[in-house]
Amino acid sequence: MEDLLTTRQVLNILKVDRITVYRMLQDGRIKGVKIGQQWRFPRKEVDRILNADQTEREIIQPRPQTRSGSFPTHCLQTIQDLFSFVAQVSSMIIDSEGNPLTEISQPCRYCKIILQSLPGLAACQESWKEIAKRSNTGSRYFTCHAGLQYISAPIIDKEKTVGYFLVGEFYWQAPSEHEVLDRAQALASGHNLSQATLSQAANTIPVIEKDQHSRVESWPIAAARAVQTILQERTSLIDRLQQIADLSKID
Repeated sequence: MEDLLTTRQVLNILKVDRITVYRMLQDGRIKGVKIGQQWRFPRKEVDRILNADQTEREIIQPRPQTRSGSFPTHCLQTIQDLFSFVAQVSSMIIDSEGNPLTEISQPCRYCKIILQSLPGLAACQESWKEIAKRSNTGSRYFTCHAGLQYISAPIIDKEKTVGYFLVGEFYWQAPSEHEVLDRAQALASGHNLSQATLSQAANTIPVIEKDQHSRVESWPIAAARAVQTILQERTSLIDRLQQIADLSKID
């Protein structure tokens, strides 16, 4: 009989949190079976991940930047995941220098393939830095190194821009077949990827219909405001707790 592990056992072995395991289930990085209301994971699946090359395991998603202070990454990741699930577009939060503060939610298959190569990941990181740089000057619309479109909206906390909410990995207008093939060839050559796989995945990239442009353009603004509200409430809570602590001090 195959040895099955509980979710808690997988968390302890892989040194990750529960949300990461469920995300790995969703994107196919790990396989599991549901018994009643509980997930169970074949030990061979966990061993496969442990024995994989460390770089290969980590580059599927860029590692969020560790921040000091009161940036509630875990909470915002959940909200961001929900936003992308409902909107059916990719999203992420970057800081003002372009470093990822959250993992990418709902990444398209095309981008997943690119992120699985070190040169591809490096190119994406450069795109995020360029997006942040241009966002700092007021720009909102961008095209990444892979030819996909993004929109950004600033996240402001205590009158300071602390990051940007990005919505993207789509086309405003469907490219021609010739453009798709040329881009796939260039990316495959530059990032050591399969041109055929990229060309096939390009067919899954969302295309925003013209009558939906204004609606989609408003999404990152609304999402950024929601994030700002959470940051403000967290700051207020911390301030109140500090006041209580100060009052309880014995002179």
